[in-house]
Amino acid sequence: MTSTNLPVPQPAGDRATWLRHLTRRLATELADQLRAQPPTGQIVDEARTRLHQTISRYREGGSVDDATAIRLSMDLRIVRVRDEAWLASQVEPVVMTAVLLDVADRIEPAFLAPVGSLLACAAWNLGERDVARRAVDKVLAKEPFYSMALLLQMALHFNVPPGVLRDRMPTLDEIDILMGPPGPGWLQPLQWTLTDYLESS
Repeated sequence: MTSTNLPVPQPAGDRATWLRHLTRRLATELADQLRAQPPTGQIVDEARTRLHQTISRYREGGSVDDATAIRLSMDLRIVRVRDEAWLASQVEPVVMTAVLLDVADRIEPAFLAPVGSLLACAAWNLGERDVARRAVDKVLAKEPFYSMALLLQMALHFNVPPGVLRDRMPTLDEIDILMGPPGPGWLQPLQWTLTDYLESS
């Protein structure tokens, strides 16, 4: 069952508690699914579809439910999906800023790094350097070695124009060639994050 058709009851009481409960439930279900070793391509395709559907909803002025936002934050731990979101953050920074701010408002710190880094990228492309720096700092306070945040930190420190990095980014077709076909290693960062989160919570 995907997060788009998952039955979600109405929050009762404190919203933060509700979101933690929902996050743990989705993380548990996803960890169980990954332990069953489904085809990597299936997981990646579902995540990419969720990303594009979410972008489309916000482009049209809509939003997504809590389950979809939380699951998207987990999807972005898959580097192939994160890189596709990275391209979108450069091409449609206004839309992606709306997506990422809304997602960031609903997720646990364990899932912040890719969301916060992408938010920094979108803000940087909009010329909002202070916002980008704050987002990067928040990510690195949680995960000091998160590569995308470190790259953005360096670019911001040296006042690199966003267009320089944008011009060097590969296209989706080039990313597919560079990464090759989906393999189990693609899901390891997601699995590690889910394990750490479930053990700590």
